[in-house]
Amino acid sequence: MLAEKKKRHAELSKLLSNYSRQYYIFDDPSVSDAEYDALYQELLSIESEYPQLATKSSPSQKVGAKISKDFRKITHKQKMLSLENAFNEEDIQNFVDRVKKLTGRSKIEFMLEPKLDGLSASIKYHNGIMVQASTRGDGSIGEDVTENMKTLHNVPKKIDFPENVEVRGEVVMLKKDFEQLNEQRQREGEKLFSNPRNAAAGSLRQLDFRITAQRKLTFFAYSLVGKNLNLISQQEIFQTLRNLGFTVSDKIKLCHSQEEAFEFYKIMEQQRSDLDYDIDGVVYKTNDLSLQKQMGNATKYPRHSIAYKFPAQKAQTTILDIVVQVGRTGNITPVAELAPVNIGGVIVSRATLHNRDEIEKKDIRIGDRVVVQRAGDVIPQILHPIIEHRPKESKPFEFPTVCPCCGSQLVREEEEVAIKCENLDCSAQLVERLIHFVSRQAFNIEGLGEQNIKFLFNKGIIRSPVDIFYLQEKNQQYHLENEEGWGKQSVENLFRSIETAKNIGLEKFINALGIPQIGRAASILIARFYKTFSNFWNAVEQDKLSELITINGIGDLMIQDLRNFFKVSNNLEVMRRLSAVVNILDTQGSTESEWTGKSIVFTGTLNTLSRDEAKEIVEKLGGKASSSVSSKTYLVVAGENAGSKLEKARNLGVKVVSEQEFLDMIPSK
Repeated sequence: MLAEKKKRHAELSKLLSNYSRQYYIFDDPSVSDAEYDALYQELLSIESEYPQLATKSSPSQKVGAKISKDFRKITHKQKMLSLENAFNEEDIQNFVDRVKKLTGRSKIEFMLEPKLDGLSASIKYHNGIMVQASTRGDGSIGEDVTENMKTLHNVPKKIDFPENVEVRGEVVMLKKDFEQLNEQRQREGEKLFSNPRNAAAGSLRQLDFRITAQRKLTFFAYSLVGKNLNLISQQEIFQTLRNLGFTVSDKIKLCHSQEEAFEFYKIMEQQRSDLDYDIDGVVYKTNDLSLQKQMGNATKYPRHSIAYKFPAQKAQTTILDIVVQVGRTGNITPVAELAPVNIGGVIVSRATLHNRDEIEKKDIRIGDRVVVQRAGDVIPQILHPIIEHRPKESKPFEFPTVCPCCGSQLVREEEEVAIKCENLDCSAQLVERLIHFVSRQAFNIEGLGEQNIKFLFNKGIIRSPVDIFYLQEKNQQYHLENEEGWGKQSVENLFRSIETAKNIGLEKFINALGIPQIGRAASILIARFYKTFSNFWNAVEQDKLSELITINGIGDLMIQDLRNFFKVSNNLEVMRRLSAVVNILDTQGSTESEWTGKSIVFTGTLNTLSRDEAKEIVEKLGGKASSSVSSKTYLVVAGENAGSKLEKARNLGVKVVSEQEFLDMIPSK
């Protein structure tokens, strides 16, 4: 038994180390958080049973919306709380038992409704006139989006209600509107929204309400807040909202028993793909408002309600082909081309297979019938083939030995998972490096999305990052405004964006170079060490980069990759030419704080900060934003829908704070 566990522990350690390397060093995660967490929990389980396996080399022993100033702040008179999550019937049973205990009732009616996947918002009406609208923010303070909310087609500007009242609900983007918006953005060369929820949030939180007006948003109401409402149940609240002209989900049900409620949950799980909007679970609300008031609220959640989340969705489909792609560092990634299948309202036609080892381990073949899952309801992954449906003529997939783009021999270093094309002139790598160069964490050039980069590369207009800054001059010959999909305005906007990008911080400049193993986090550390581009350039020219070993977080292999990168004369020449056309700003370094050198983990959905903003705050204060919780973790910041990481932090006794508490801890300048 020990031998088997030891073997599996070694497999997990190798996988997790590789996934962590992709995540932290290359800023290019190859698996979802959900899949990583599952593997990590399996590793911990083995180490719990066999503590001798928890050596220093084990992954378990390694540490891996603030309110926008642009919006006026609005304080909620009554907090807008999030919901506690349930993931199985046992969680629901515990919730029901708790409600019965708190109320002293043996029978409880629950009103069930879909858990909409959008942005929570509040609208205030005085004497029936809409006067104010805000986002939830941190629950206590939200952002003023009054003018934006007025542009929504289904939000009444006036209601027939004598009392001052607050209507709360969810702003969503319907699936059809999301598809149309992304099609438009693709035509214009803009970055696509990853899902309807992100699209809705980004569209509502626009400084120019006219942009919001161009996006098709829908408001679903689910709550009324005010005095003298004379309502006795959640069911009456829904009916009143309908009578006032608000859109209320038609998928709600009053349930008198747990059996009836669970049946409704199963129906919603089956129907979710057919709904016009995204949902990720079902909300249970105690129907009696007097009982809701009696139970009160916990710190973050109302005690009378809970969200029963859906499991990750699965479907069966067929692998039509397996193709390999070349990344910017030369890594070869196999991708399964699938017969299109609807999973949770999303048509999935491709899924990454990660690497050759993954294909061999799961024995995945062209023609296989496979089970596909959208991990975390986002990233498609193949769980396993259905062997009994395998075609008789099936053969194991043969991984290519030469690069599909340039024909160079592929290389696999000893003890490495990745197989690489080492030809630096490989066109696929050049394109991927250009895409990385203009990305948000690098030069952040709007209007140069993936499609536009490929177009300009294939036309021979851009072959090197330096060419981007001479694009306006080159356009006198190429006249991009006459090309299909461009237009005069989009070209002018692109030139302005390029001009703006000429002022760049040293850390983003280093990250933009696309040096293997030197991602965003490492670039920040290097920039803080050298502070100026001149210092960095001198270290490169004089081969002094080995001095970086004194930095916690920079290792020998990373320094070796840095030195190898600058041994290539073309890379040095590109950096020299870039430094002549852009203004590389000095780095001030991090602020000393109680977080200096400590690990901080973010889990769940943050309302007022993006993950990048949160990590940047931690890094500027000398800390490290980690993705895994251990006994060495200094702090866990728990947002909405926090899951296993929050539970593990509590079990380990790690300090847990809310998003607002985290913001309050940030030292003022």
